[in-house]
Amino acid sequence: MKKYSIFLLIAMLVTSCATTYLTNSRNFSQEKRAYDKIVVIGISKSRVARAQFEQEVVNGLAAQGVNAISSNSSGIDIPMEGTLSDSQASELNQKLMQAGFDGAIITHLVNASEYTDVIPGNTYTGYYPVRYGRFGRYASYYPVQTWEPDRMVTGTKYVLESCLYALDNGQDDNLQWVGMFELKDPSNLQKVTEKYAGELTEALLKESIAPR
Repeated sequence: MKKYSIFLLIAMLVTSCATTYLTNSRNFSQEKRAYDKIVVIGISKSRVARAQFEQEVVNGLAAQGVNAISSNSSGIDIPMEGTLSDSQASELNQKLMQAGFDGAIITHLVNASEYTDVIPGNTYTGYYPVRYGRFGRYASYYPVQTWEPDRMVTGTKYVLESCLYALDNGQDDNLQWVGMFELKDPSNLQKVTEKYAGELTEALLKESIAPR
């Protein structure tokens, strides 16, 4: 499958019916800790979409007293394509720590697949008056049932992953928290990024990040 930017994919799609994006999460550290400065990284080829998403997360954390900076404002060149080798990851880790970062939140697309949902039909009952006598007077109401058949809904489902790393823990044991998010056919880029960022920051503050 051809690879696209996660946020460009979001912008290209149609109506979202999901009530929540976060499907599951895990706190690997099994504790909450405070960070001096966190870098927020959204893996995307689109600089505009990336900046918008990162800033939403930064704003959400800042509202709770957490010091966070978007990768666009970090002054550090962070690769947006491919997988980093161990040496590249180690070098990037050192650059971030030298810039004062002790935490990193990274979001990327895991998988895109087609889905089919069956929405069960419903039976509706409406009541209609039975007239008698003078105009405007009614004797009773009689029920009329209307049946709506099942509907098949198809589209594309996107699974995204957001991870929190403690950069000062070393390369072997720095994963602190992981959240999996599922989006079905979202449309409005701004609304999607706001909702995703809101759910992400809420989960992180509840499960893994302690404000100073």
